[in-house]
Amino acid sequence: MRFADAFAARPVGPGFALWGRRHLSALAVTSASLTGIVVLGRRLGPRGRRRVRTVLASALIGQEVSFHAWRAACGTWTPREMLPLHLCSVLVWGGAATLLHPTRLGDDVVWFWGLAGAPQALLTPDVGEYDFPHYRFVQFFVSHGLVLAVPLWRVFVEGRRPTAAGGRRAFVALLAHAGVVGAVNARLGSNYLFVNRKPETASVLDKLPPWPGYLPILAGVAAGVFWLVQAPFSRRGRASVAD
Repeated sequence: MRFADAFAARPVGPGFALWGRRHLSALAVTSASLTGIVVLGRRLGPRGRRRVRTVLASALIGQEVSFHAWRAACGTWTPREMLPLHLCSVLVWGGAATLLHPTRLGDDVVWFWGLAGAPQALLTPDVGEYDFPHYRFVQFFVSHGLVLAVPLWRVFVEGRRPTAAGGRRAFVALLAHAGVVGAVNARLGSNYLFVNRKPETASVLDKLPPWPGYLPILAGVAAGVFWLVQAPFSRRGRASVAD
C-alpha cells in the first residue's frame, strides 16, 4: 500500500474482516499495550506517573483531533456524525480531563462508561471496510485502547476504587447525557447513541422491540454491566479514594 493510500477517503485493497488475522492482531497489541502501561505505572514514582498521565492525555486529544482533520480533508465531516456525543467520544475528552484534573465524577464516568463501552467497540470495531495499515483502522484501535487505559490507570496504578455509589452517579450521568443527545438528535436529524431510532444497518437492536421500547432494555443492560464492573471491588472493601 502506498503512503497516500493509507489516508485515502475510500479503502484500498481487501476490506476489514471481523475476527480476521489483522483484527485479532490489533486486539493482541492493544491488550499488551494496556498491560504494559499498568505495569510501568506501578513501578514509577509520583513524578513519573504525572508524566505518563500527561502523555496519555495528549495522545487522547491528539488522535481525536487528527481524526476530525482526516474526516474534514476527506469531505466527510458532518455535525450529524462527528459531534463528541457518542460515549467513546465523550470518554476521549473526559478521560483527558480526568488524567490532568481528577474529579470524583470523572473517575466514575471513565470507569463505568469506559468498561461498558470500549471493550465491546474493540471486539466489534466500527471501521467500515478500512483495514490495516489504513489510518482509520489504526486510529480506531489507538483511540479505544487509550479510552480503556484511563480507567485502568486510575484504578490499578493510582488506587481509585469503583463503588456502588459511583456506579449510581455514572448511571444518572448516562441517563442525563442520553436525554441531551436525544434533544440534539431531534434538532439535527442525527442518531447519536441510537436513542431516537434504531441504526439503519443490521445490529443487535433488531432483536429488540421498536423505538422507544428498546430504550428501557438498553438502560437495564447498562445498569447490569455497571454492577458487573463494580462487583469485584465490593469484595475488596468499600473504601474509595475517589469517594
